[in-house]
Amino acid sequence: MDEVKTRVVDGTNCSKQLKFGVERILSDEISSKKTAASMAETQATNIVAEPLSRGDIPLLDPATTEVSSTLELSIPKSDQIIGDRTPLPFEEVPGPTVLKIWEKYWKYVPLLGTQLFSSLLINRFTQGRLTWNRNITPLKYLFNEYGCIVRINGPLSGDIVIIHRPEHIAEVFKQEGGTPIRSGIDILQHYRLHHRKYRLAGPFSLQGAEWMEIREKVEEEFEKIASSFFYKIDTICDELINRMYKIRNKQDEVPRTFHEDITRWSMECFCTVIFNKHLGFLESAGYNTTSEAARIINSLTTAHKYMSRCETGFQVWRFFATPFAKTLFEACDVLDGVIGKYVRHAQNKLRNRSPVGGKHDRAEDGSPVLEKFLLDEGIHPDDVCTLLMDMIILGVQATANCEAFLLYYLAKNPRTQRNVYDEIMNILPDKKSSLTPNKLNSMRYLKACIQESLRLKPAFPYFTRLLPKTISLHGYTVPKGTFVIMANQITSQREENYEDPEKFRPERWLKNSSDADTDFSCLPFGYGARSCLGKNMAETTMMLLTAKLIRQFRVEYDYADIGSKFMMVNVPNKPLRFRFVDRI
Repeated sequence: MDEVKTRVVDGTNCSKQLKFGVERILSDEISSKKTAASMAETQATNIVAEPLSRGDIPLLDPATTEVSSTLELSIPKSDQIIGDRTPLPFEEVPGPTVLKIWEKYWKYVPLLGTQLFSSLLINRFTQGRLTWNRNITPLKYLFNEYGCIVRINGPLSGDIVIIHRPEHIAEVFKQEGGTPIRSGIDILQHYRLHHRKYRLAGPFSLQGAEWMEIREKVEEEFEKIASSFFYKIDTICDELINRMYKIRNKQDEVPRTFHEDITRWSMECFCTVIFNKHLGFLESAGYNTTSEAARIINSLTTAHKYMSRCETGFQVWRFFATPFAKTLFEACDVLDGVIGKYVRHAQNKLRNRSPVGGKHDRAEDGSPVLEKFLLDEGIHPDDVCTLLMDMIILGVQATANCEAFLLYYLAKNPRTQRNVYDEIMNILPDKKSSLTPNKLNSMRYLKACIQESLRLKPAFPYFTRLLPKTISLHGYTVPKGTFVIMANQITSQREENYEDPEKFRPERWLKNSSDADTDFSCLPFGYGARSCLGKNMAETTMMLLTAKLIRQFRVEYDYADIGSKFMMVNVPNKPLRFRFVDRI
C-alpha cells in the first residue's frame, strides 16, 4: 500500500493539540449529544485560529482535504448497486458527526495509519471516557450508540464503515472477488522499503495479483506442514512439560513469566517446521541472555510491543526516526539477520545438491519448508525473508496467545476440562502410549474447546476489506472504494448469534453442521483468499500441546479474570499464573 501524501504545518505541536482537542470534543459528545457540535466548535476555535461554522464544512470537500491515496477509487456512475432496490444514500449512514468538523483540519496533522487501525484511533478519542473493566470497547460503544452499521467520516483520507452482523460480513466477503484488498501494517512496510531496501513490502502488506501469486505458491505447502512435522512438534511439547516441572513452585504454580515459555514453545515449533532446526528455546542454555534463542525471543517481544505503538495514532516516524521506530527496527534487524542466515544456508545446500537431468532434485517430503519455498516454488529470497518475518511477528505470537487463552478457559471451567481428559483417556487409555495424527484428529471435544476459545478470544478481533464495488448494507448504499471494518470478535459474542455468548460452552460446536456452509458469526482465521495460511499448523500444535498437558496435569487458576489487550493480536492482560497439578 503506497504511502499517503499530506501537507504538515507545525507537525508535532499541531498533532498534540489536535489529539487533545478531539478527546475533549468526543467526551462532550458522549456526555451530551445535544451540545456536541457547539463544544466541538469551541475546541476547534481554541486550536486553530480560523472562523468555523457547521454550515461551511462539507462532508467530503476535495478543496479542503489535500490527502490522496492509492486506495481512493473513483466511483463510476454506472456501478450497479447490489442488494436492496432503493437503499438510502451513503451520507445517511449514522456515525459520530463530531468527526466531520475535524475533517477540514486533518490535512494539517502528520500522516495517520491505514484504515485498519482507525479503531485504535477511536480508542484514543475516547481515552479515559470508557470503562474497560466492564468489557466496553470503542467499537462496541459505537455500535451501541449508532446501530449495527457505523460510518466514520473523513479524517483518515476516506470514509470507513464498521459492521458486525454476520449477514453484513457475508455480503462484504461475497463481493471481495479473487484479489481482495485489506489494510497492511504501515511500519513494517516502511521498514522493508526504506530501511532494508527490499523490493516488496512483505506478504501481509501486498495486495491484489502480487499477493495471490505468492499465496498460490505457498498455500499447498502450508496445508501439509503440520502432518509432516507432527512427531517433531510432539517432542517440543515434551520439552515444555519438562520445563514446567523445573519452574513450578511447591504449590505447583508456574511463575508470572510463563507466557514467555509458551512463546518459546511456539517459536521452537516454527523453527523446526520452517528451518528444520532445533534452536533450544526451552533448554537451559536457551535462557542465557547471550544465546541466539534468547536474542530471538527478546527481539520478537520487542518488535511486537513497538510495532503496536508505532501503528497507533500519529505516524510521525514517516518524517523522522522516532525512538519507538528505532527500537522496532533494531529488533526487526535481529530477526531479519537470523532469517537471512538460514535462507543463505538453504541456498548453499541447494547449490551443492546433485542435479538430475540438468535440474536440481525436488525437495523431499522431509525437507524443511524453507528449502521447498526456494526450490520448488521459485520464490525470490527477499520475499521469503519478509514472509517468514511476518509469520514470526504475527503468527508465532498469535499461536502462543491463543494457547494461553485456551488453557485459561479450561482452568476456569473444571467440568469442561474433565470432559477433555475423559476423551483423551478413552482414545489413549495407556498413559504411556503415543499420540498420532489420527488419534489427535478424533478428539472432537478438544477441537470444540479450541473453537470456543477462538470464538471468545480470536487472534485478530477484526478484519478489513476495501470494497471493489458498490453494495447495499442494512438499507444503505456503501460505495466502491470504502474501507470496511468487520468486528469479528464482537460478532461472535452477541446474544443474537450465540446463546449465553460470554460463557465457555464447547458443546455448541458438537452439533452436526454442513461444512459447505460458512458461519460468518465466527471467523477466527478469516475467510477467503486472505484467510490465515497457518491455520492447520496453529490448530495442530495447539491440539497436541493441550492434549499432552491435560493428560498429564489438572490445570487451575486462582487469580483475577484474564482479559485481553490489543497489540496487533489479542494478548492476555494478566500473568498466566496457572497451577499444573499432577494427575494421579
